Amino acid sequence: MKKAGILLVLLTACLGLPAREVINLNRDWRFFSYSEGSSDRAQNVNLPHTWNNDALGGKNDYFRGVGNYMKDIQVPLEWRNKRVFIRFSGAGTVTDLIVNGRHVGEHRGGFGAFTFELTGYLRYGEQNLLWAIVNNAPRLDVLPTAGDINIYGGLYRDVDLIVTEPSHIAVNHYGSQGVYVHQKSVSRERAELEAVVRIDGLRDRLLSVTATVVTPMRDTVASEHARFRVPAEGRGSVSVPIAMDNPRLWNGTADPFMYDVIVRLMDDSLLCDEVTVPLGLRYFSVDPKQGFLLNGSPYRLRGVSHYEDRASVGNALTPYQIAEDLDLIAEMGANAVRAAAYPHNESFYDECDRRGLVVLSELPLIGPAYMTDRGYINTEAFRDNGRDQLREMIFQQFNHPSVAVWGIFFDQTPRGDDPTAYVKELNSLAMLEDPSRLTSATSNQDGKINFVTDLVVWDHNYGWKEGLPSDIKVWLDQLRTNWGSLCSGISYGAGASIYHQDDSLYRPDYLGNWHPERWQTYLHEQYYPYIDGSPFLWGWFVANMFDYGAAGRNWGEGTGVDDRGLVTFDRKYRKDAFYFYKANWNKAEPMVYIAQKRWTPRVKTTQTIRVYSNAPEVELLVNGASLGKKTGANGVFLWENVELKRGVNALEARSDTGIDYADIRVL
Repeated sequence: MKKAGILLVLLTACLGLPAREVINLNRDWRFFSYSEGSSDRAQNVNLPHTWNNDALGGKNDYFRGVGNYMKDIQVPLEWRNKRVFIRFSGAGTVTDLIVNGRHVGEHRGGFGAFTFELTGYLRYGEQNLLWAIVNNAPRLDVLPTAGDINIYGGLYRDVDLIVTEPSHIAVNHYGSQGVYVHQKSVSRERAELEAVVRIDGLRDRLLSVTATVVTPMRDTVASEHARFRVPAEGRGSVSVPIAMDNPRLWNGTADPFMYDVIVRLMDDSLLCDEVTVPLGLRYFSVDPKQGFLLNGSPYRLRGVSHYEDRASVGNALTPYQIAEDLDLIAEMGANAVRAAAYPHNESFYDECDRRGLVVLSELPLIGPAYMTDRGYINTEAFRDNGRDQLREMIFQQFNHPSVAVWGIFFDQTPRGDDPTAYVKELNSLAMLEDPSRLTSATSNQDGKINFVTDLVVWDHNYGWKEGLPSDIKVWLDQLRTNWGSLCSGISYGAGASIYHQDDSLYRPDYLGNWHPERWQTYLHEQYYPYIDGSPFLWGWFVANMFDYGAAGRNWGEGTGVDDRGLVTFDRKYRKDAFYFYKANWNKAEPMVYIAQKRWTPRVKTTQTIRVYSNAPEVELLVNGASLGKKTGANGVFLWENVELKRGVNALEARSDTGIDYADIRVL
């Protein structure tokens, strides 16, 4: 009896074993550059990794060429009857894989995941050599060919080995999970879903697919199944309809509720494969007069643009660092993010799902930043690559409820060949592959290219590259009057160095080496009431949340950085404009902040003291003496003509819920 019990336990344990193994390969790669010529000179690295410390140092001609990554893996004999894949979550920008001296395949594109099958290339029961040749050299057939961003090289995201049964949920469909949950109809009363599952398997086998919706507590909400006979070509797809009554909706930052969909593939009683994908039920639309609507209600998108780039690591951010970025975005009170210029790391979208941030995810079809750049190359190879990268973006992000908009291009300029026809083609492709989401363009141009997508984000910089910040009012009035049928959003910003402080207030030369923090703050303060008073704007995206690497720049605080961020490149310092937005956007966390505290020493004894707060009243004390309480407008509290003494002055700002200090020295 005891033996029977033990046998039953073992059998149960075996049945519970996953049919798919995922083995992370991030550790212990040997890296050497092309110029080093030999693996004998390799250094040991862990992923994520980029070799471009020269770009991070602001070197204009940073290395763009070949890097080699090698790794030995032990392949057990037990895998002989399995299928084995390797998945790269991102590599910049063209990757060739060689296994045991044989070329497996090539992938072109630096921002999407991709998979190679290794089954026929492995030696079982032995060591096997993986050799990834990664090349970030400029190419005219790989997007992007232009843009004011660093094109880092390396294996800068995760690499995983995936071991499956011969019949499995597809691993190699544009780098996705092979499961796509279509939200056919969603309301607070009912959700009609369709789980489309791509299957690779032994031909003519009759398989069963079950899709189960579960809560975070793993309670089953709905479960349906379908049968699938594998066709002669060995692959196909099956649809599983699912219905849910009275679903709990994913409702932005207020309630980002998530289900999971567990998809199981069975061959008789044998579990062949299992994949879990996220599910956040929501519906949305954009109206030219009301802006963005989430679950039937107006929902102002107050957002930022985010580049996957950070001092010391480039684009090789860890999930922890990505979470830190989104912590700062959440602290400021934003509810939307533009994943600018290219698809981001998978963990970025996971975090946005969890936090309820609405995302615009952008294709790297980027216009020229410099006179020699060409953002669109009229060749079939270029167009094919754009189509492939668009499909990768759509299929890999398909199940993320945070992603609401596909960005088709960014500041695409008709310099040379006109890209408009190609933009139309990509827009149609996006609507074909995913009719549930809207398309958009981030544009700094006039003309017909802006009328292709469902939405447009106008990339305007009045008060920075030209004119004054107040010119935004004139532009908004013209937009409302002349182009009221367009669903318009806006992106804007100004550069600033925390080390550039003075008492003047004038528009600096954006191509110059003096980017005062005071002007950035002034610009954002001036823009705010006009944009906030324009509910027809479907979203606004402050450019940018963080400074980012742009090695082609030789202006601002130093070379190699776009300094328009509200937070510094190293994430150590929040600029004053960050606190201005926090005062307006984050009503849940009481805050008081004395602005311009980095402006010290000062020359004049008579000063205007500026405080940001989300409190109704703030009191200011200077050297222990109260200057009284003030009420603010748009989070700004001002005390004018304040007399300071020579030397150090102690400032103290108080509200009912917060306090802040600053020491200001006057010469």
